[in-house]
Amino acid sequence: MLSRKLNKSLFIIISYTSIVHIFFWTLGFGNAHIYLKDSFEYLHQAENIIAGNSWYSGDIHQIFNNDMVSQRPPLYSFFILLFKSIIHSDHFILFIQCFISVFIFTLVYKLYTKLGKETPSPFIFSLLIFFPTQLIYSNMIMSELLCQAMVFLSFYFLIIFLIDHKQKHLFLFHLFISLAILTKPVWYLFWIPALLFLIYLFYKKIIPIYSLSYILLPIATVFLICLHNYNQTGYFHYSSVKRTNMVNYNVYLTLAQKYSPDSANNIISNINKAATTKGTYKDFAQYIENENTRIIKENLPTYIWLETKGIFNFFTDHGRFDIYSFFSLPPEENMNGLYWFYSNYGIKGVQKYISQFPIGLIIYLPIIALINIFISLCFILFLFNPKIPLEVRLSAILFVFYLAVITGPIGAARFRMPIYPILLFTLPFGFDILKNKLTIKSNNK
Repeated sequence: MLSRKLNKSLFIIISYTSIVHIFFWTLGFGNAHIYLKDSFEYLHQAENIIAGNSWYSGDIHQIFNNDMVSQRPPLYSFFILLFKSIIHSDHFILFIQCFISVFIFTLVYKLYTKLGKETPSPFIFSLLIFFPTQLIYSNMIMSELLCQAMVFLSFYFLIIFLIDHKQKHLFLFHLFISLAILTKPVWYLFWIPALLFLIYLFYKKIIPIYSLSYILLPIATVFLICLHNYNQTGYFHYSSVKRTNMVNYNVYLTLAQKYSPDSANNIISNINKAATTKGTYKDFAQYIENENTRIIKENLPTYIWLETKGIFNFFTDHGRFDIYSFFSLPPEENMNGLYWFYSNYGIKGVQKYISQFPIGLIIYLPIIALINIFISLCFILFLFNPKIPLEVRLSAILFVFYLAVITGPIGAARFRMPIYPILLFTLPFGFDILKNKLTIKSNNK
């Protein structure tokens, strides 16, 4: 009977998630945009790998740009090449991504059962329509979906290891996080908190000392990519995207918050001009990085405030930018958020901000934000659920807070996507705590 219930729930989940993914996939044949600026860098990189065994992500017919040597780690481009060798179509790549996305949610369901949810409700997965970022980036030539798959598989095998203590599952945790590092640069420092977690597991006698050696896999991945970039550019670094994001987001927002957007642009422009006088790419890159660090240190309270707001946005952002990008809606003034309009125009600015949106989005976006708050609340309550082993709760903290902190002041829905399945996994266990608290409060009345 239980087995039949589980099979029925799994069938509902697969059917529902498949339908919504395929619906968005069909939109890609119409007016929806399946490319962003980054998409063409991945496509160039795939072409360059075929042409000359290089993963340069720029157009080789244009002026050479050292940043493009390390801008994109190569795994997603190899993914593109693999499936284009079967059917030479970007839409086929997107179809495969939709399939992978559905597979991820079946694994989330499987983890529920592993942690004692004998009949987890398929209703949880209906929340997918309130995370449009998942459906959009599953149907864009972007590395977000592949990264999410690698991250969740890493998390999945870590949880399985904590249940059965089989070394092969601990090894797979390290393998898939290494593949995530090869997909998105944001994960290249994850080996540091992972190592601390392994030390904790060793201290608790959950793993033998030789298990610590598995961490060499992600460390070696980072080192070898850095070595490749050093051989190509003369500068030992993982990815140039770290520096460009620091300038365009962290530094710009800090200066704009303290002074003004115009002042921020002028300061950054002067830094870039000074950097171009440096003799080598290494000197150019290090000069900008040193200036970035100096500005953040000099404005640390402002930056901490922006980082705090960014973490809040990370958990609550509704993905408006993703919706506008995919559906080709005019992005100009709409890309300034509610806070910007309120700061510049007061209450009238709030009215002006809201009036820009179609009526459907005026209803849809607040619902998304409220559901994101609910999911985040359940995640926090999950961390205090005594029925869940402490190590499992720490594993969720390891992944979620690493990404929330390292993505910085922007904290957009797109950045939350890699750990969204983890948040869904924690939801029913956190909701149990919420239900119990509400029941106790109701009984005390």
